[in-house]
Amino acid sequence: MRQACLYIKTLPAILYSTFGIILLSLTMIASGCSETSSGGSGLTDVGRGEPMITDSVLAISVFEDRPDGITTTFSAEVNDQVFLWILWSNITEHHTVKVSWYSPEDDLDDPPFWTEQQTLTSTTGDKITWFYIDLPDITGEWFVEIHLDDDLFERSHVFWVE
Repeated sequence: MRQACLYIKTLPAILYSTFGIILLSLTMIASGCSETSSGGSGLTDVGRGEPMITDSVLAISVFEDRPDGITTTFSAEVNDQVFLWILWSNITEHHTVKVSWYSPEDDLDDPPFWTEQQTLTSTTGDKITWFYIDLPDITGEWFVEIHLDDDLFERSHVFWVE
């Protein structure tokens, strides 16, 4: 009997707790349906078999086909060149890689400071390429763009020359 009285006394608390959980869940669901969003996402199937960059970095040199001194800041007093090292995968045909270097003095409509192209093919499907420019006296924020087959943008890197 004592247990029944205890159950009857705690019944309102149980009902209020259950009601609170349901109300909280509905509030969370309703707030998730807002018409203004602050983010987003996307996904793609990377196994399509087309050429792609597996990794790319800027470095002070390339030694035995590997980047040496990976950095995004270069000093005219210390460094002679800026290297862009790229690891490709799914290379099964001949492709042309074009790299364009842009200085802080270039406007968006100006031609790049320096452009270079390489033709690549691979017997294994993987390929390493690298490009470099002699470090100019132009300080500030630079960037380099990588294009495949002259029109397909692949990646860009931002770096600083001090």
